[in-house]
Amino acid sequence: MPPPQGLRVIIVGGGLAGLIMGIMLDHAGIDYHILEQASRLRPLGTSISLHPVIMDLMEQLGLLQDMYRMSKPLRGITVLSANGRKKGRIDARSNKRGQGHHAMVMSRPDLHEFLLARIPAGKLTTGKRVIDISETQSEVTVTCMDETTYVGHLVVGADGAYSATRQIMYQKLKGRGLLPESDKVPLHFDKQCVVGMTCPLDPVKYPVLLDESCEVKVLLGKDQHTSMWILPLQGNRMAWCVGGPDPHLISQEGEEDSSHGSHASRGRDWCPETPVEICEDVRNFKCPYGGSVMDLIEATPKGLISKVLLEEKLFRTWHNGRVVLVGDACHKIVPFFGQGASQAILDCACLVNMLHDLKSSESLSELTSIFEKYVDIRSETARVASDSSREFADLIYDQGFKADMARNIVLRFTPTWLLKMIAGNVNSDHPHLKFLPQPKGHFKS
Repeated sequence: MPPPQGLRVIIVGGGLAGLIMGIMLDHAGIDYHILEQASRLRPLGTSISLHPVIMDLMEQLGLLQDMYRMSKPLRGITVLSANGRKKGRIDARSNKRGQGHHAMVMSRPDLHEFLLARIPAGKLTTGKRVIDISETQSEVTVTCMDETTYVGHLVVGADGAYSATRQIMYQKLKGRGLLPESDKVPLHFDKQCVVGMTCPLDPVKYPVLLDESCEVKVLLGKDQHTSMWILPLQGNRMAWCVGGPDPHLISQEGEEDSSHGSHASRGRDWCPETPVEICEDVRNFKCPYGGSVMDLIEATPKGLISKVLLEEKLFRTWHNGRVVLVGDACHKIVPFFGQGASQAILDCACLVNMLHDLKSSESLSELTSIFEKYVDIRSETARVASDSSREFADLIYDQGFKADMARNIVLRFTPTWLLKMIAGNVNSDHPHLKFLPQPKGHFKS
């Protein structure tokens, strides 16, 4: 069935979710335009892992082989003490030895540039901060701060955890008394981290850089909550993350509130510590590749160091009228095995499949039916991914005797939920893009 004639989609957000949404719509023959708030696209973060469950989609889009070349397959996670003693290991390929796809680890900026290069000229406009979304019987109009407007038939909010699209939609629902109480609560966070990516290093000094696969090393501090993650990448680089519970749990009003650790500000510098001060917590950690972990931090250009929040929240309301949300805008997940990005890609695939079958671009009732079906398919899987990611984060960061016991048990006897998360079985829906040739079937649930 050909796509509906004249359908035009306005995508808010030029991050990974917005770009992959545009690429999928392009393949579906559906018109779209991406509006990005930033005047210059600069992706946050340094490394990203992409889950096996999305590899068939990447193959259908003709992206998989190039993504393989810019990444390393994830072999596993080795957990060490700060002095280098091995505590245990989780095999990322335990259920798929020699078969199918594996998770891929790569530079997040590299992936962003790779996807951006596949957006046709004129389909993305930067410097467009969305301030209002209004609807008529048959269209929707997006108004930006510079007073420009963009007209389409639906709006996809792919603008991240602090989505302007979601805020505009929620404000209107709240004014009509239709916003659930749970959606009024700010995002939850109780952890902070500093991430970085080194410049190219000497593989003679760090032979691990020559490995064809990536073994993640996690160093756990003794009697402190701080940990450090180290990931060898393509291009002789290493990504790292220093993180742990945030000592400044700030509520929406800016007052200390350790009960829920919520945070409403869009700013990234939410507490006094600078990235350098946070990294001081790991100064005495032993680097698993020789030397000090500070050698890696000091080999990182300042422009590739950023301080980020590890927020989480599964929103209840994902759509209203001609507006629908994808990715972090509707389910912000604690990072683990690429669940955040992978769930966003699954959102986009599910939604684009349905839009391709849309009979009338002007029918609000048909759009509403599609959005309801989309949420019904995707929300439970997103919830399971979010819960499992949180469990793993607590497993790594929690301290004390009970936490140590739990960690030792899990690292020796990987539980079913973790194996399912790694292998992709937690995703009950494995969507393919039905308007493209089917993949070769490398990955099977």
